[in-house]
Amino acid sequence: MTVQRETPPVGVSLNHTVLFISLIVIGSSVLLGILSHREDLAAWITGLTLGIAGLAWMALPGPLRAGHVPLMLALGVGLAMRLVYFASDPIREIDFLRYLWDAGAVQAGLNPFSVGPAEAIAGQAGADWSALVDRSGGVAQGISYGVLATIYPPVAQAAFWIAHQLDPWGLAGLRVVFLAAELGGLWLLVLLLKELGRPAGWIAIYWWNPLVAKEIINSIHMDALLLPALVGALLLAVRARPVVAALALAVAAGVKVWPLVLAPVLLWQGRRRTWMTAGIVLVIATLLIAMPMILGRLDSQSGLVAYAGGWERNHALFGALRTGFEWLLLDEEAWVYRANPDSVTRIAVMLVLGVTAIVLGWRIRDRADIPAAALAVSAMLLLLSPTAYPWYYVWILPMLCIVPVRGLLLLGVLLPLYYLRFDMVDRGNAHLFDRYIVWLEFGPVLALLAYDLVTRRNAT
Repeated sequence: MTVQRETPPVGVSLNHTVLFISLIVIGSSVLLGILSHREDLAAWITGLTLGIAGLAWMALPGPLRAGHVPLMLALGVGLAMRLVYFASDPIREIDFLRYLWDAGAVQAGLNPFSVGPAEAIAGQAGADWSALVDRSGGVAQGISYGVLATIYPPVAQAAFWIAHQLDPWGLAGLRVVFLAAELGGLWLLVLLLKELGRPAGWIAIYWWNPLVAKEIINSIHMDALLLPALVGALLLAVRARPVVAALALAVAAGVKVWPLVLAPVLLWQGRRRTWMTAGIVLVIATLLIAMPMILGRLDSQSGLVAYAGGWERNHALFGALRTGFEWLLLDEEAWVYRANPDSVTRIAVMLVLGVTAIVLGWRIRDRADIPAAALAVSAMLLLLSPTAYPWYYVWILPMLCIVPVRGLLLLGVLLPLYYLRFDMVDRGNAHLFDRYIVWLEFGPVLALLAYDLVTRRNAT
């Protein structure tokens, strides 16, 4: 593999821009950490704070290219942003209640994929589940969509269980485990940057992002668990070890299912026998890891089935595509749809993602191009998905440390607009957000991506 080695400038120093950025991003964590204890905190304040801090963060590539962000500074600022949140109350999020419930179920020797909290609360799942409800201290009653069994795959369940050993039914254990996952992922990201000849300080793109710090440590979202396995799979693919990369990718799919779409990009290299072996390893390892889910339930009360079949929130392109299919599929004479537009849109999105991943994987000639191809597939997934929660930004942010695409960096600034939806729901105006405000999140991003693409093509 041939890569261009970038040498940081001699005499690296802390300049005024870096100082300003670091103060703003740390300040956003301090402010939200203090305000989090107020029950009357308006959601728009959270969005505004993260958006302003995001604008400062988006200026990072300049100082990074100049070598003004050494590794130790990058680590220290990001760690400070997260430690501040350890004393905070989660802002407008309760997904962690499901993590606590799942961990309690695993601790009790029960399968969280087989029974939903509502069934356990109603006493319809047996004495062991009823006892778990009593031990949960009200956690079970607070879980959203309690009729569904858990959506979170087995590797995530193992992490929840570890957190339970540290702090049973408490938040501190989850925060420690998620922070440890981020630190492990950062270490692998440093190795990946060095492998590609990039300065290690570029981890600041991930580590200083104010949205991600808030979502992982304050709101306690489990997407941090994806970082070590996902970055590890990228690193192994760049090092031309597709079979071991397949194992890492299977572990990533054990946290969130979506990384499987990256298989053609990460594994399709070398001789046919090598990538075929990697594919077989991926299938077998994924099935083994997923076995508790398979042995649980895969009906309409499965969280995974419900999510894949009808879940949607905070999307723009998906809604536009569905509107197009509604027009195409409408039989105006009978005034009925010839096929379900929502299902057709989901299938079309999956086909587009699959074909894109295969084409990009086939076209890779230099392993140094793998992160860019993986970023393209992951970003397309996020932008086309029927659900694009702010914490999903973790999916693409590690790759942006290697390929800092302006349009996708802008997404990290605009995604906090999602918090406006909470206030609009309280006022009965959620439909206005879902129809219009989402385009303020995604419209500028799509426009900037298109502009850069056209400009680049014209330049060549």
